[in-house]
Amino acid sequence: MPNNQQYDIKCLDHPNKDIISICSTCLNNTPVCIDCITGIHSGHNFKSIEDDNIRNQIQQEFKNQTIPKLNDYLENNKKILDESNNHFKQIQENNNNNFDKALKIFNELKEIINAKENDIKRLLKTKFDENKDVNNIITTIENNNNIVNNAIKYNNGVNNNNYINEFIKLLKHNHQCNNLLSNINNNNLPEYKDNQLIVKENNLDSIKDLTNSYLEVIDLKTIKLFNFNFTIYEEGYDISHLEIIFLAIGPIQCLPKTIPTTVTSLLLQDGFYLPLDFIPPTVQCLSLQNIKYQLKPDSIPATVKCLYLLDGFNQSLDFIPPTVEFLFFENIKYQLIHDTIPATVKSLYLHGGFDQPLDYIPPTVESLFLENIKYQLKPDSIPATVTHLYLQDGFDQPLSFIPPTVQYLYLKNIKYQLIPDSIPETVTEFTLLDGFNQPLDFIPPTTQFLYLENIKYQLTPDSIPATVTYLSLLDGFNQPLDFIPPTVESLDIRNIKYQLKPDSIPKTVKHLHLHDGFNQPLDFIPPTVQTLYLKNIKYQLKPDSIPETVTTLSLLNDFDRPLDFIPPTVECLNIRNIKYQLKPDSIPETVKHLYLQDGFNQPLDFIPPTLQYLYLQDINYQLKPDSIPTTVKHLYLQDGFDQPLNFIPPTVQYLYLHNIKYQLTPDSIPATVTYLSLLDGFNQPLYFIPPTVQFLYLQDIKYQLTPNSIPATVKQLILKDGFNQPLNFIPPTVECLGIRNIKYQLKPDSIPATVKHLYLLDGFNQPLDFIPPTVQCLYLQDIKYQLTPSSIPTTVKHLCLDDDFDQPLDFIPPTVKWLYLKNIKYQLKPDSIPKTVTHLYLQDGFNQPLDFIPPTVQRLYLHNIKYQLTPNSIPATVKHLYLQDGFNQPLDFIPLTVPWLYLHNIKYQLIPGSIPNHLSFIIFDDGFSQRFTKGIIPDSVTYIYLGDVVYPLEPDSISNPDQKIEYRSNYKHPK
Repeated sequence: MPNNQQYDIKCLDHPNKDIISICSTCLNNTPVCIDCITGIHSGHNFKSIEDDNIRNQIQQEFKNQTIPKLNDYLENNKKILDESNNHFKQIQENNNNNFDKALKIFNELKEIINAKENDIKRLLKTKFDENKDVNNIITTIENNNNIVNNAIKYNNGVNNNNYINEFIKLLKHNHQCNNLLSNINNNNLPEYKDNQLIVKENNLDSIKDLTNSYLEVIDLKTIKLFNFNFTIYEEGYDISHLEIIFLAIGPIQCLPKTIPTTVTSLLLQDGFYLPLDFIPPTVQCLSLQNIKYQLKPDSIPATVKCLYLLDGFNQSLDFIPPTVEFLFFENIKYQLIHDTIPATVKSLYLHGGFDQPLDYIPPTVESLFLENIKYQLKPDSIPATVTHLYLQDGFDQPLSFIPPTVQYLYLKNIKYQLIPDSIPETVTEFTLLDGFNQPLDFIPPTTQFLYLENIKYQLTPDSIPATVTYLSLLDGFNQPLDFIPPTVESLDIRNIKYQLKPDSIPKTVKHLHLHDGFNQPLDFIPPTVQTLYLKNIKYQLKPDSIPETVTTLSLLNDFDRPLDFIPPTVECLNIRNIKYQLKPDSIPETVKHLYLQDGFNQPLDFIPPTLQYLYLQDINYQLKPDSIPTTVKHLYLQDGFDQPLNFIPPTVQYLYLHNIKYQLTPDSIPATVTYLSLLDGFNQPLYFIPPTVQFLYLQDIKYQLTPNSIPATVKQLILKDGFNQPLNFIPPTVECLGIRNIKYQLKPDSIPATVKHLYLLDGFNQPLDFIPPTVQCLYLQDIKYQLTPSSIPTTVKHLCLDDDFDQPLDFIPPTVKWLYLKNIKYQLKPDSIPKTVTHLYLQDGFNQPLDFIPPTVQRLYLHNIKYQLTPNSIPATVKHLYLQDGFNQPLDFIPLTVPWLYLHNIKYQLIPGSIPNHLSFIIFDDGFSQRFTKGIIPDSVTYIYLGDVVYPLEPDSISNPDQKIEYRSNYKHPK
């Protein structure tokens, strides 16, 4: 700190005197002044504040010992303050309710009980004042917090102890804080006195004589169970008006006349001996101690979902109704055996003290919760059906008992010290819950999903294994995020305490989930995030809240904000059952793909007219013929969709069906649909396909196809990834067949001889010996199967290598005359193409030099290629040059050796001089759409052919009368 810094170096006992030394006789390194030395510290031993060793020792103790204790002290105090405030708030609310109820009763009694009314009010106020007095004790904690916060604030700002004044200030803080820590006595939540207004209904008939006993203010008795406070019922009192959730009833003779409808959890204590038919249907959780009443199969109402059997319970479990899904055992006396627990139980909780073998667990139990049970677990203790295992606070046994079926493991603050081989590699998802405090080096490399609550262990950049790709930070998480490894692509953030900054999240994260309660600005989102999921977050979104790098946005259940924050870069929008009511202008027109997911329940009039792709899951909103705008061209009906398809507008040409629930009939699909995709899980007969469908796509459908499954109108069939059925269902009308990475193993007779065009698409990985001799045109995408010279049958005449194809071309048989190349990855060389090829097509996106063209190629076809052509790009052997649709380069690259030029619908705008004058023949055809203004056609061209063009020749198009003009049979000009 600088020399001009103001320091408080005055004595704690003598504010006008400077601290000059340290008393080593007294505890906690007491700082002293001259008056202290001659006064209360007379005769003590002292240390010099100039001694560097003493200063370093005290400063290290302050940083390494005192400060951590102070942080723990603050954390504990915060919990006490929070619990105190919450409890006092409940008391205050209860007090207000009591006042209201008392006023209502006294208004009914009018003048008769007027005096008593005032007494009750005074008593309520007195009780509340007593609690206020208790609450004032909190002031001491708050004063101590001020001292601690000042010390911590000073510690965070201190750089060194080179200045004596600065050290004296530290010395004071150190002394005060150590005194404070030394004098902490039972710093717990003060004892409040809960009270409640009790109404004795039995005395109303003789109200004049019983006024004094009609109303009382009593202190409620409670019992704590599983962190919940149960109100104990006092026999004879009316509790119907109480707003309580947790109620406990002991061994009484008379049950309450009415149990409040707010009660959802009921505890029956030791010795309870009455039938259980009084339990209201609102009770969902029932806890039983060692009751005396003998339970029968119909004793417990079917509304109970959670059942707690507590210490000492000693009855057969055949009374458990089939509605119970969650079962909790303490150390019960009854010996459990096979078939004891009903098969409806899905989650089983074994609390501390439980001491029985686990071989009674039924195979229906999927989730098992274990506290520090007494029974020693063995490798075969847990059934193989358990997939979710929770080890709770205090669990202290080796984890070698975990069966290989457990995929999801949840760890609280367990005592057992984990080591790298503690957990089987079958576990793929980990959740570390509040209080967990061990290094994470035990996580096996198979783990891909990791969930972190407010764990105590301080994470570092190497804490998490690189195999983790999905990380979820749960409510209360409070650590910097610099520990996230670069392998994490999906990050899930709930209502964490740590304040996020722009560099908090690594740039490797691509998918970000923000969940309920999240309440921080979104300026921390890195530019690498492309997919954003928003639930009911608290933060108020603005138009610039989301970075423009986000292209996919998902609005999940209960989202309740206007959508004006969506940036124009978002092309894919997913909407679940959000609360916000959508309007026609809610969604920006830049959205191209809209997903309405399970539960969505709003009219679809908000869909903008620019949308062409619509995806519908099992939405609740009932669709009508005019629900979907006519601009939609692609419609996806996804898993669970269950409505008639009469809402589909005639503009939809592409229909995609997943495993929908609605049963299709022959008239379900409109005749305007020409492209139909049946995707994974589809399981219905195909007789519903209308005759207008010409293109059919099949994924891994469940329905078993037969030879008559597909209508004869289908001309093109594509089998997508995962398809796994024989191909004997293909009708003879199919001439074009596309095959992706299907599972079914193809054989030489798999494909019918009627197929002429075969497409092997991305990922295909089987030998090509199944190709029938009728296939003349073969199209290859980026297939995985490694081709050899004998892979392709010699009957193939046309070969097309599509985008990303990446294999040498030495497999091409000599029978291939026509070769089509798109933007392939394989780098071509002069000997790449066999000399038998005579027709070469370079199609859209092709981007390589043309020096690979063999001399046998006489006809060259160029689409919209990316490679920039130069005068020496094309070999002199090419005689016929075709510039096809989309070609967009100057024509000065055409060599003198080319006599024939064919111009189709090119993009490049011709001007006089664009076409070289050495050509002998020029053909305008296939949609050529430019005007024949003067000078476009060189005078030197001998023959001019006109076919399918947009514009006719103009009067001055031809200036050389010797030029010959021939009109082809397809000649036409619309304009």
